Amino acid sequence: MTLRPLRILHITDSGGVYGAEVVILDLCSELSRIGQQPVIVSVGDTRCDEKPLERAARDRGLEVRAIRMVPGPNLGGALSLLRLAKDEHADVIHTHGYKGDILVGLLPKRLRSAPMVATVHGYTDVSVWNRVALYNRVDRFALRRADRVVLVHKGMTATAGLNRPHDPRWTVIENGIKTRDMPVTEPLDPNIVRYCENRSLVIGAVGRLSHEKGFDVMLQGVAEILREDDRARVVILGEGPERPALERLAENLGVADRVLLPGYRPQARNYLRLFDLFVLPSRTEGLPITLLEAMHAGVPVVATKVGGVPYVLDEGLGGGLVEPGDPRALTAAIRRSVEDRAFASTLAAHAAAQVQARFTSEAMARKYLDLYREVVTPAGL
Repeated sequence: MTLRPLRILHITDSGGVYGAEVVILDLCSELSRIGQQPVIVSVGDTRCDEKPLERAARDRGLEVRAIRMVPGPNLGGALSLLRLAKDEHADVIHTHGYKGDILVGLLPKRLRSAPMVATVHGYTDVSVWNRVALYNRVDRFALRRADRVVLVHKGMTATAGLNRPHDPRWTVIENGIKTRDMPVTEPLDPNIVRYCENRSLVIGAVGRLSHEKGFDVMLQGVAEILREDDRARVVILGEGPERPALERLAENLGVADRVLLPGYRPQARNYLRLFDLFVLPSRTEGLPITLLEAMHAGVPVVATKVGGVPYVLDEGLGGGLVEPGDPRALTAAIRRSVEDRAFASTLAAHAAAQVQARFTSEAMARKYLDLYREVVTPAGL
């Protein structure tokens, strides 16, 4: 029996094209390739223009709906999403992140015209009471009202509020990346290329400049190496609230002239070939797409033992692993990779094979499609 295509609305409030956004783009591209009808619903406040995710999605030929609403949770915004789902004849509403989870999940189920699937891409567990902690609590409540909840790696099942192993509505689908036919719509920045050319060592990283990404630890970890080799350089692609603090730290460490913070680049994966070593110094993570992209590119990796990272790196067989928040351990792991290039290349080859075997967007999309079929089956599809 031939099953008809499903129309899936992917709802997200995005600030750039980072890990979760790349997952959404790759998932929707693959779903479209296999005959489904994904639509990216990009939520933003009333003051914002076209978002980077919207532009990236249109570049890939994906359907996009831009929805603007006042900031914060609001009934009008929630109802507008449900009206859109009805008008689009959506078979599934797929939320990605706090905004969509809360706006859709807190409304009565009877108001939804389609089942809700929610993907938890990562969780910042905080011990102090602040806005993030409040969002966590509300989001966890909203997730319990979803028809299915997807975690992006098994380790997330140990996180408070996500540890529901006996709930059949909760499942794990690992992130995957597009490993073929990757579109290139932006040329490399010549300033970054020149900065990396003819260097003895380029240590690279990609991510939002925020506390949980641990770039302060990275700078402390590489400072000694940079001072020893005046031809070594660091490049961190990304933007965020920690930029001033990172710039001050680089200055205080005496390495500001060796560290480049060129800002956000929508196709950061294309810069990976400029790096001799990729560092992921995060304090918390889900299953980071930037790590998968570096592995696929064959770049040696040093990363922290957080979230799904040890699993992805095959417990150290695919790259160096260190404890988070430990600059000395990071320095030692980087030194080993730099001083023993043959060792680092062996790990990188294993990592690249792991991605091709286990973490492709094709495998991810097939698993999501099976899940979508499962949740719409009661509706007679």
